[in-house]
Amino acid sequence: MEDDFEEEEELLSKPDYDEVVQRVCHNIDPINGTIQELKYGEAKVLLETSAKMVTDKSGLVHSGNIFSSAAYASLLAVNHPNGIVIGSEVKFLAPIELGNQITFAAKTLQEDTKKREVKVEGFVLDIKVFDAIFYIAVFEKHVLSLHITRELNKQMG
Repeated sequence: MEDDFEEEEELLSKPDYDEVVQRVCHNIDPINGTIQELKYGEAKVLLETSAKMVTDKSGLVHSGNIFSSAAYASLLAVNHPNGIVIGSEVKFLAPIELGNQITFAAKTLQEDTKKREVKVEGFVLDIKVFDAIFYIAVFEKHVLSLHITRELNKQMG
């Protein structure tokens, strides 16, 4: 009986899905996109393409800009200050040209683990142009405070 009460209390303390405070990427350049929506486990980011993203005279947008905006959306969906992208499986489904606006919708597929998967889809109007799974590692401390490089140098001699 006492266990039932603890489970009920845990459910009541879950974050409100509609009121989420941004905990990541506060200083990111707006060229990576702007937040349209932020909920528990979900984010929407709008990427407005610009001339700085173009790779040729035809107005083709570099895929790195598209990837960066999608990665930003994935980090926002996880919304943990010690989360970093450690991998992804990405499909660019259509070329993007200058003037296109891409809306990235990110949704966590699992929560409360150290390695999280986030589904990210990108749309120009109603056309799906991007599809990915991002893998986000969540650490107890900031990854740079772990001094990984210093420790590797010590081991190497």
